[in-house]
Amino acid sequence: MIISKDLFLLGDQDYLRLPNKDEKRPAMIRPVVKPQRVETTAVHFPSLLTDQRPLPVHLAFRGITVSAGNRPILQDIDGLVRPGQILAVMGPSGCGKTTLLNALSGRLKLDSGQIFLNRDPLCKRWKRKICYVLQQDIFFPDLSLRQTLEYTARLRLPETMSHSQKMQYVDHIIEVLELGNCQDTIIGDYMKRGLSGGEKKRANIACELLTNPSLMLLDEPTSGLDSHAALSLMTTLKRYAVSEGKTVVITLHQPSSQIFHLCDKLLLLCSGQTAYYGDTCKVVDFFSSVGLNIMPHYNPADFILEQVKGPSELRQRIILAAKEARKNKDYPVELSQDCQYITDKYNDHSTKIVPASHGPYPSLEQDTLNSVEPDVRRLWLDTHSHASSSVSSETSDSDCYFSWPTSFWTQFKVLSQRNFQEARPRMLSKLYWVQTIGLGILAGLLWFQLERNEDALHDIQGWMFFSTTYWMLFAHFGALSSFPPEREVINKERQSGAYRLSAYYLAKMIGELPLTMTLPAVYHLISYPMLGFHSPLVFLTLLGFLLLNTVVAQSVGFFIGACCMDMQVSITISALYTLATQLFGGYLATNIPAWLTWMRYMSMVHYAYQNMQIIEFGEGLPIKCAEQSKFKICTKTSHIPVTSILEAQGTYLPLWANTIVLLAFLLVFRILGYIVLRYFKAPK
Repeated sequence: MIISKDLFLLGDQDYLRLPNKDEKRPAMIRPVVKPQRVETTAVHFPSLLTDQRPLPVHLAFRGITVSAGNRPILQDIDGLVRPGQILAVMGPSGCGKTTLLNALSGRLKLDSGQIFLNRDPLCKRWKRKICYVLQQDIFFPDLSLRQTLEYTARLRLPETMSHSQKMQYVDHIIEVLELGNCQDTIIGDYMKRGLSGGEKKRANIACELLTNPSLMLLDEPTSGLDSHAALSLMTTLKRYAVSEGKTVVITLHQPSSQIFHLCDKLLLLCSGQTAYYGDTCKVVDFFSSVGLNIMPHYNPADFILEQVKGPSELRQRIILAAKEARKNKDYPVELSQDCQYITDKYNDHSTKIVPASHGPYPSLEQDTLNSVEPDVRRLWLDTHSHASSSVSSETSDSDCYFSWPTSFWTQFKVLSQRNFQEARPRMLSKLYWVQTIGLGILAGLLWFQLERNEDALHDIQGWMFFSTTYWMLFAHFGALSSFPPEREVINKERQSGAYRLSAYYLAKMIGELPLTMTLPAVYHLISYPMLGFHSPLVFLTLLGFLLLNTVVAQSVGFFIGACCMDMQVSITISALYTLATQLFGGYLATNIPAWLTWMRYMSMVHYAYQNMQIIEFGEGLPIKCAEQSKFKICTKTSHIPVTSILEAQGTYLPLWANTIVLLAFLLVFRILGYIVLRYFKAPK
């Protein structure tokens, strides 16, 4: 039973047909040991997506050269992979495999070379249609697998699809990648147990497949997996590529023989140069032609990797043989050096190379056209006809225009829900609840039912200052510790074109706002009545300023977290700022040197603490003077006015001015955080 032109079934054993140079001799037959066969009759897309199935993509790249400074990383790399095929990029560590994927995805600037998808040069429009699965599995650990996929579908699938259709598509992806048994399990991390390594790899792929891409780039998806999990993952990818007509490029480090033979094409790199490009089944013959013969029952993948890790003379011999192989008549015409190219300017203002015939396919003679494979000939004719009627010889900015899959409002709504659901276990954990309730009770007992006289004035101020500074520190360092890990997820999603940064930033501010306010409100609800409840208006107003100061502190934490990539640096800067804020807040030190008085105006606690005093001592029950009072006003009255209490701490501002300054702090730091993420810390 023939499965493909190179793989067929004889009895119960799979065999690989290895062609010989001598056509008079029969082809060599080598057994391929596989625990399971690739079934090409996999589940297809739901009927709702049949009209949106993308055009199959032929990926061709030629002369790819990339360097870092004066050190070359890739030198003159060619390759071609067609729909339904898997191109394996192999080579020793440091040979440039990941760099090549970054270049093919458009995330890396080329020194020279051309990348074409069908007949179109790679541009911004195509970049958004490429599925790039990173080697690292970056997720929100507290969300379940299904929640992760559902939010991704709602963000990245077009709004022309209804919610039920998007959920149907999620079900389809879960079924195709065999994730049904773990769909309700949280992703997890090193502290929380969740998905296994193989399940995380599948989840990573599933998130990218939701966009129904034509081209899939995967960076070492089998790394860290055992042999069974790796083979299962690769078998699923192969079945999906064949059944759905996907073009797949995958980097492999040291695959098993079963995984190796699942790949149709092989690009072997050695020191950033091509050591072999062609059919996987022909690599053994290529090395034999160089005088390197494989031992019987030896894994071809291990064999070729050992050779490209050999002495310098051996590596150069292999590279030279690979260059000579480009002159063979069976070398793809799409990569022929006879193609004529011209230069063009793209919307990113960088110079690209474009062929005069709108793609990697030259103006072929009829005899040459008849000699190529039927699928290639059909694609060439179709795209040539399309290009002649609708595409000019130059790619303009409008051709590369990208539109977001969903509107700003949809992105904001979905991201707000996701941020709330993701942050709730972290910000409202059981430990935080115990800590807040215990601290509220302890503060209430420490300052229990204080009398409204001058002797208790310092204690009342102590409760205000402690409450303000504690929740300032809690919110600030909470934002500081949560933002850097989340930034990795956001950078990955921004690179894939999932949503606008403005929608994410606003959604994060709004989505986490109720969570930020919950614990301070519970603390205030417990401790203040124990202090002495006198007026509902005073109680609510004090709560409002406590919450405002908490949100302002969180804003500063977001800004510092966005600026500093190093967690230790951000903690050091935050410690200096928050300690200075406390010192100049007006409670710990009142006799501040004149040359340092300007520092108090940079203290957010200073304004919140003043406002709480204005409300408590101005709107609440008055404070009685002591017999030996330190306030001069007590010689004229029996109660201390709020102005005298504030004047004893130095200069002060009225309630409305303090409130405006706090709101300005909030607005300025939020805007600065967005500017840093948008212009200075944007993913490359």
